[in-house]
Amino acid sequence: MTVSTRDIAILGSGPAALAIGSALARLGCDITVIAPNPRAAWEANYCLWADELPEGAAGSVERTWGEVVVATPRGEQVIARPYAKLDGHSLADSMWRDLDKGSARVIDGRAVSVRHHSDASSVLVSNDVEERARVVIDASGAESPFVARNIRQPAAFQIAYGVLLDARSHPFDPSRAVLMDFRPADADDNEPPSFLYALPLRDGRLFVEETSLAHRPAVSFELLRSRLQTRLIRWRLADCEVLATERCRIPMGVPLPEPRQHVVPFGAAASMVNPASGYSIAHALRKAEPAARAIAHALATSGREEALAAGNTAVWPSADRAAWALYAVGLESLVAVTSEQTSALFAGFFQMPQADWSDFLAGTLSAREVGRVMARVFRFVPPSVGWHLVWTSVSTGAAPLAKAFLQPGTA
Repeated sequence: MTVSTRDIAILGSGPAALAIGSALARLGCDITVIAPNPRAAWEANYCLWADELPEGAAGSVERTWGEVVVATPRGEQVIARPYAKLDGHSLADSMWRDLDKGSARVIDGRAVSVRHHSDASSVLVSNDVEERARVVIDASGAESPFVARNIRQPAAFQIAYGVLLDARSHPFDPSRAVLMDFRPADADDNEPPSFLYALPLRDGRLFVEETSLAHRPAVSFELLRSRLQTRLIRWRLADCEVLATERCRIPMGVPLPEPRQHVVPFGAAASMVNPASGYSIAHALRKAEPAARAIAHALATSGREEALAAGNTAVWPSADRAAWALYAVGLESLVAVTSEQTSALFAGFFQMPQADWSDFLAGTLSAREVGRVMARVFRFVPPSVGWHLVWTSVSTGAAPLAKAFLQPGTA
């Protein structure tokens, strides 16, 4: 049987996969989406700073808070920067509309192998379906077996356990989101460090989550659930109806993909999770359109190999690769800190000029700019924390730093 060849096969159906898929569909590419239960609702809550919303996504915002709170045992900081929660159902529906309008083929199954030929790649799916495409975009997650990486290193993990409550009365200001509250749930149980994240929603709903920012090995869900329950008991919310439960396991510091390979990784598969924060949705939404344009243009004017090269370059230009090497050094500092050091670090971090920390968290800085912001943190943290950061940078090795500052195009 002859298998027809499509322009694009996309592995995955999460926000990153559908973002680049819908952008390609709008450009006229014929697309296949391959994922288990591809139209299933996204379970995670996706949030970002409101000023990072890309054009066209404003209609998919469920709630915006004018301010956020960062709290440590030393006190609270109120940050006047709007923060937004996306409406996952609305965002997914808008992306699927683009794909359906472009007559995308949708295959319910998991890709089990990808074979590359001179004119196309063949994707074998778990239900014995074979799909051919000129370009395969792998947006199936950080642990995909189809993405080539130059470096092998163990990931750290951001783990979070959260609940959506029906809570008509609670102690949170509805005009503010709690971005990070490092005050321990229990004075006798604060290692490894974790923090509270809280979103007061409309209609009496409250989302609260206990998060381990970055740890190796991963912190257990049970530990975070226990800490969150301690907080709920303290606030007299333990008897509230639980409307939904969220468990997040995010690999952080996954090595960057090789720049030349026969798939185009995207989203977490492309290591687009910010090693400093664990956020990725803004990065994926920001990169989807330019990556799609690069791939579609090369397919139309040159060919498959050129489209693969253009897509990989658009996702990770050399200057961005250099900056990410510095973020990897920062991640090692986060993995090794105690609860007390973590509180002091973030209290100082958010005392810096907003332009510095906001661009740092967005991942839009050059390597030199990342280094400048990392150096500036020393002015705002206690000496003991500063020495810890220095020690971690030195012990991580000089190679990432040399790569960041010496690679062409990083100035």
